[in-house]
Amino acid sequence: MNKKIWENAANLSERGEPFCMAFVAESTGSVPRRAGSVMLVGKDGLSFGTVGGGSVERIAKEEAIQAILDGKPRLRNMKLNDPEGEDTGAVCGGNVTIFLFPQTSQAKLHLFGAGHVARPTAHFASIVGYNVIVYDETDRYANTLNFPDAVDFSIGKSPDFAEQLEFGQQDAVVILSASHEADFEILRKFKGNLPPYLGVIASAKKAKHFRKLLVEEGWNQDSLKAIHAPIGLDIGSRTPEEIALSIVAEILKTRGPIE
Repeated sequence: MNKKIWENAANLSERGEPFCMAFVAESTGSVPRRAGSVMLVGKDGLSFGTVGGGSVERIAKEEAIQAILDGKPRLRNMKLNDPEGEDTGAVCGGNVTIFLFPQTSQAKLHLFGAGHVARPTAHFASIVGYNVIVYDETDRYANTLNFPDAVDFSIGKSPDFAEQLEFGQQDAVVILSASHEADFEILRKFKGNLPPYLGVIASAKKAKHFRKLLVEEGWNQDSLKAIHAPIGLDIGSRTPEEIALSIVAEILKTRGPIE
């Protein structure tokens, strides 16, 4: 993929400006661009990269701007064997599916903990459009030197911060604190105030123990199911960067329906 596209995405995210990433998710037959091609579209329609040019690109840009406005990702299937102009008007003979993923300035990632997994998590989350806020007991690690992608820091008692949070429709909470005890004290504060995504780093054994304790505190089954623990998609991750990537991928997967 074009490095310039991702540099522009990072710059727009840093400035808090919304944009949309358009990916060729699937292609069959004769098409101008194959799966994996990517284009960034700004709110003003300015684009970088390409998903095929011509009517395919025009329609993709129109859909991207609409996705930015409503904040919803979507799939757009296009017929390229359309001589009568019912869809694209193209006559290449194939079909292409574009995945459009908007990045809006409203989405926040509330990141509890400032350790070695939290750092790449903040970085990857900021690239895909999240405003990252880091919470920790001390600024020894929770600072701009370690988290240059964060937009804000809250230093003090993390459970107190957790209790006061309000969430937008695309916000996420990730708990990666320094101890199991601290993780649970933060987690339990979200009873009755679940964010759209709530994940806590945990082994399967630790996650089971946490859920048992939460049941004792009156959590219902629907709330328990909303907790992502163990956190992240199962991609065989081992390193902090791989774990962080799996976390952000899971957040994106649960962020909203594809239309």
